[in-house]
Amino acid sequence: AYILDKYDRWSRYEPEQKGVVLLYASMYGNTENVMNRIAGKLGEKGVRDMRMYDVSKTHPSYIIADAWKYSHMVIGAPTYNMGLYFVMEALLHEMAGLNLQNRKVALVGNYTWACKSVPILRNLIENMKKMQIVGKPFEVNSAMKAAQEPELDKLVEDIYASLIADGYQ
Repeated sequence: AYILDKYDRWSRYEPEQKGVVLLYASMYGNTENVMNRIAGKLGEKGVRDMRMYDVSKTHPSYIIADAWKYSHMVIGAPTYNMGLYFVMEALLHEMAGLNLQNRKVALVGNYTWACKSVPILRNLIENMKKMQIVGKPFEVNSAMKAAQEPELDKLVEDIYASLIADGYQ
């Protein structure tokens, strides 16, 4: 019954459980800091089913396994040479190639001169089937500023509300 349940869910591209996978690429630690803050705030709300990965340091197979397992993702990456930081772009292309779908995704972008990461992330996610963007994407200019705290709180609230609406307990 256990194996058949897994196969049935996978064949319908349904997540195995409600929870959040936080994926980030960070060049100088600022995107990582934002993702840690999001995870902490979700934890304060009682979310316990979370996994966090630095895509620069973790083999994609581990990340993809949890992306298939959990219902929600938070993806954070910086702009790099007017594009998306290459390790995140490669991971998202691999996920698309595996036909990952039916997930809810929040976006975090980081930039210094040109804010390209969020539009690229949005495009990659929206080109996957049945993917829904949760909340307003959060953008950081190099490092998060104290004045952005309410905006980050709103994103976390939107992620949490989406989990609850999907039956997270």
